[in-house]
Amino acid sequence: MQVFDEKQLLWQNSKTCKQLTALVQDVLRTKTAKKVLCFGLGEFCRTAPEWLKKQHDSWDENSEVKNVMGCMIQHSMALTIAQLCGGNETLPLITQDPEYTEVAEDILTKKGFEIVGTYGAGGFAEIDEDSIIISPFPAAPVKQIIADLSRPVLIISTGFAVFNSHE
Repeated sequence: MQVFDEKQLLWQNSKTCKQLTALVQDVLRTKTAKKVLCFGLGEFCRTAPEWLKKQHDSWDENSEVKNVMGCMIQHSMALTIAQLCGGNETLPLITQDPEYTEVAEDILTKKGFEIVGTYGAGGFAEIDEDSIIISPFPAAPVKQIIADLSRPVLIISTGFAVFNSHE
């Protein structure tokens, strides 16, 4: 828990956090969000999966630290957005990742996250027009699923690629 708190503090004091805050405030000037949904933010309490290590020839302890820190930063980003958009109250913060360990779930629950089913549609069933979606590096086709369900207030994801190859 202490390591997570330290990384969250680093995140909150970073230029990136300040820029994200300004961007989200600008985007949400005329819209309101009632919840933040997170998909695949990553497990930060165990080593990286073998498939990730195999993709990088030079995977070492430093790579492991970067991977864990990245996952902690992604969760810290979600906390920032939930606090920012909630005004005086933090918005509900719902997360789903099949990789979460019990230790990670315990830390996240104490931080205000609600963990929904590890597999299945638990998180997707929560998506509506009042949602903010955070899904930076999902293994599942999150954008495509969201497009079939609803039009959330904001989607934060990676890349500028289209939703599918037919667009």
